[in-house]
Amino acid sequence: MVKDDILKLKATFLYILNKDKSVDMYHLFKILYFANRDHLAKYGRTITNDTYCALPQGPVPSELYDVIKTKKGVEVKSWGFVADNYSDILSSFSAESGWKLKALERHDEDELSKTDKICLDESYEKHIVMDKNYLQRLSHDNAYEKAKTRGYNTPIQTIDIAKAGGSSDEMVEYIKEIEAISLM
Repeated sequence: MVKDDILKLKATFLYILNKDKSVDMYHLFKILYFANRDHLAKYGRTITNDTYCALPQGPVPSELYDVIKTKKGVEVKSWGFVADNYSDILSSFSAESGWKLKALERHDEDELSKTDKICLDESYEKHIVMDKNYLQRLSHDNAYEKAKTRGYNTPIQTIDIAKAGGSSDEMVEYIKEIEAISLM
């Protein structure tokens, strides 16, 4: 991730945490997945550039998960520059607290577009009240299942996420073109 991606990811998850002041990591991951999926299907881009991987309980944003694991005291095998940017913005948390995350600062309004906020708000309102088991079943969509067939911890392809979000054929083609250009 480049610096702009790191700042966007930071603003995105702080935006959700600032809504409630205490969101467990499971709900945070699901809220972000569904918001990113919907934004991708509607607007042709994700809110964050984090890579979602298929883990047993569903899609997980890999960079953000590394940040949280680092905060839990788990050593992660990454470049570390993402986690380093978040070291002072989350309070410590534990199993006793239900792994509830608490933001220690506000999100940067300039990092989020109007459509980012719309999708984040819709996902938050819809998914924050859902039971974890139901959320797990809901997040095990076609994109997740396709990645899981290649093994757990496999990245979920952007096109598959878009299709799972109900993206039109035209939007899928647009996303493919954008991805091809970014590889040049």
